[in-house]
Amino acid sequence: MTMTEHDRIFFETIEKAIAWGGTIGGTDVVEAFNIAADHVAVLLEDAYASYQRGSFGTCVFVAISALEETAKAELLGYRARGGDGQKKKGIDPMRSHAEKHIMSVRPTTFMGRLPGILGDKVCERLIDEAMTGKLKELREIALYVHADEHGVRAPATEVNKERAREILLVALESADDVLVGYTSRSFELGKRFDELIKNIA
Repeated sequence: MTMTEHDRIFFETIEKAIAWGGTIGGTDVVEAFNIAADHVAVLLEDAYASYQRGSFGTCVFVAISALEETAKAELLGYRARGGDGQKKKGIDPMRSHAEKHIMSVRPTTFMGRLPGILGDKVCERLIDEAMTGKLKELREIALYVHADEHGVRAPATEVNKERAREILLVALESADDVLVGYTSRSFELGKRFDELIKNIA
């Protein structure tokens, strides 16, 4: 996938999510963002703890969940102001795992540290996985036992340490890229994101 295609898919998905609209029930926008961003930080800490104890499937599932919540945290305020107030048909983009992956793994996610840590080829593969729904498949693999004509597979047999490391790094870099800078509180979270990235880089 070219960078131009990535840009187009990303911006179209973001625009659709904002246009859908939503509500934060009168909550102050800054407070709403901080609540959601703090939740992302908790998920990333839990993913890191799972990685440290060798529970790589759990690490991947929770890190991908953090990616999804990163997109949600950023767009809460925009959605509350966007949309036309009419009930929409179809699936809200914020209820689609695949669309949240597109919104959180954006072009700028791979313009900083990740190419130097993971290499260009791995970064290109991760972009493709986020844009094509493969992270959604990985999310399922990382959580459930699957039994079919090929046998029985479980997260422990399907997700290794390096796979967990790269997904956790993407989730941390996405949170740092997307969330840090919106509020004063987010700068404190950014320090912890940086620390975790250094620990596993």
